[in-house]
Amino acid sequence: MRARDERGSLAPAVPIIAMFLLLMGGLVIDASRQLNARGEAVAFAEEAARAGAQGVDVAADQLELDPVLARERVDTYCARVEELGQVRTCRFLRIDRVSSTDSRRLVVVTQVTTQIQTTLLGLIGVRSLDATGDARARPYEGIDEAIEP
Repeated sequence: MRARDERGSLAPAVPIIAMFLLLMGGLVIDASRQLNARGEAVAFAEEAARAGAQGVDVAADQLELDPVLARERVDTYCARVEELGQVRTCRFLRIDRVSSTDSRRLVVVTQVTTQIQTTLLGLIGVRSLDATGDARARPYEGIDEAIEP
């Protein structure tokens, strides 16, 4: 009995293995880039929230935010970073209560979305990936009452 000729039997598997390795590399590279983009989105959202948290109503006796001023400050910051092309979307979401025990509405909540162009995942048609970050900020509370000399 003659042995079968098996020369070239691995040849059909080589392109499949190569494609699999490229896709795995694409997942690793593009997923790490998306994770980095998410960190940037969170950083931009934090800055937007901090800008809004500066919208303190100076005429009020107690610490409180002026909702219109807070939103205006967030919108101004967002317009600037969107104009520069650093983020895809940036927006004011709401003003939340401090906690379940403190009902004051002092916490500014924002959301930012960035977008990255993929590298190796483009081979399978995924051209871009979105990354979203949310943030919350509130004004710093200092002295509530004047100290008598």
